[in-house]
Amino acid sequence: MPIARTLTALAVLLAALSAWLMASSRAPATVRVLAAEMAPAAMAASAGMPERPPGQLDWRPLDQRVLANWHGPYWLRWRLSAPTTNDGDRAMRLSLRAASQPYWNGRPLAGNGIVGLTAEKERPGLVDVVRVLPPSSRAGTDELAVLASSHHQGFHLHHAGAAIEVAPVEAIYSHRLRPWLIAALATGALAAAWLYFLAVQRGRLRTPGAPLLLALGAVGLALPVVEAWRPLLGYAYPWHGPRLLALLALHLAAAVLLPAYIARRFGVVVPGGARIAYLAVLAAIAAFLPSFDGRSAAVLLLSLLASAWLLLCARGEPDERWPMLILMLAGALAMPIAGGAFLDGPYFLLLAVLMGFLLLRHAAQLHALDRHNATLREERARLSLQLLQRGIQPHWLMNTLTCLQELIEQAPPRASRLVESLAEQFDRLRESSARTSVPLEDELALCRNHLDIVGLALDRPMHFEVETGTERTRLSLPPGVLHAQVENALTHAGAVACAQRPFRLRVYREDDRWILELRSARGSAPHRGQGTGTRYIEASLAAACPGGWRFVQHAEGDDWYGRIELACAS
Repeated sequence: MPIARTLTALAVLLAALSAWLMASSRAPATVRVLAAEMAPAAMAASAGMPERPPGQLDWRPLDQRVLANWHGPYWLRWRLSAPTTNDGDRAMRLSLRAASQPYWNGRPLAGNGIVGLTAEKERPGLVDVVRVLPPSSRAGTDELAVLASSHHQGFHLHHAGAAIEVAPVEAIYSHRLRPWLIAALATGALAAAWLYFLAVQRGRLRTPGAPLLLALGAVGLALPVVEAWRPLLGYAYPWHGPRLLALLALHLAAAVLLPAYIARRFGVVVPGGARIAYLAVLAAIAAFLPSFDGRSAAVLLLSLLASAWLLLCARGEPDERWPMLILMLAGALAMPIAGGAFLDGPYFLLLAVLMGFLLLRHAAQLHALDRHNATLREERARLSLQLLQRGIQPHWLMNTLTCLQELIEQAPPRASRLVESLAEQFDRLRESSARTSVPLEDELALCRNHLDIVGLALDRPMHFEVETGTERTRLSLPPGVLHAQVENALTHAGAVACAQRPFRLRVYREDDRWILELRSARGSAPHRGQGTGTRYIEASLAAACPGGWRFVQHAEGDDWYGRIELACAS
């Protein structure tokens, strides 16, 4: 089964990546860039946009790092080879964080914002703009000149990101949209899995790791939305910095939530020092690496490696761990190979496949837990009926009524008290059997009431001593778990022995667990601890606290010792 699930998860990831690569493959280039240059612009305060680029400028090779510090106005120039064939209308995509006025072979095209000498005079343009181009020059080369200004840069970026792409109109638009169809399908599948898990998880936020997984799914849905903001909708260039910060924040959130979920899900204990060191490294990466893409890539690589390490440290559940481990290692290996391109699409697909697997497997486990709990509830109902039948079994009831008849003749006041105690016990049993949990005080009252009946019949007091603190008022138990132990002691040790050696209950907290230790007379029965009462206790605890209980009992000196541990009893 682990191999089948691992191969299935890997096959889905490879299919998604193959579809992405096919959709994002560029059409054969119709032109190539021969030279890219930049130069400061000299503009008079009262002058408008020039009709054509000036003839004499201090041109220098385009340096993206230097250009990132220019606010303008400035000129950019690209020399391109003319196409050898006429493939119809061509378009140009200009990517530049600035207001810009492009010129194609000296002819002005539609502007993008308004270039200005100051921030007040500039109107920011879009980061990416597409323009349909006039026919090419007959000289064999084309020239694109751009007058630009970028006074509204809110964040200092190390790379200007200036680039152009010239291709047929259909290729320009389709190449930008096709990959996002694949990303949209992956995001839609992730959204469906997230909503399905949310519906299954309804009312179960205490399930281990569920809140972390829901938060991770929300991050996985937000990432492609923010990433697709630029290519699908576009925005004015001052929004580029906030978008990069939002992406980095989402990447950091994913880097924290993914290993946290795995540690919680598989019960891997991570020392506090290791957690602090991991968070400190993430913060250092986000603060000191030079580029946003470099920061995001480093953060995600560290997250995948940390998650893989946690999966290797976990024990058990190979069906769940191995597919996750393979997916994370595949992403960790692909990231150094693909570089920054990994963030542009393959990472979404990896996260969508991984998150889809995690959500669906977690939901499947919840369904399995529901089925298990339903079985436990049925078993508990059956045992509860048996316990009620045992509480009014003919032999016990006959003995009690016989004793009552004798008391009516010999000691009417004791007979009256016995009738009242019997009525009270049957009333408490009826109420307890209809509830899933009862306060500790109600359970103690039922035990003491039962001992009163036995004590009245024997004419010997039966004591139930309790050692506990004030916190016991917050403790609830499955009904009958202490009463069953009292009945077992009376049956196996005998009422006389129990009258000589009182019941002693100790209740206390140990970390996040309640401990209940009950001591009673040991007796000499050879098969104590294997009957209906014990099975009822175990089934009740399992139904009330799946995976969060423990019940042991054994002889200890002259006592019979029973210990109940509950992690979710309050």
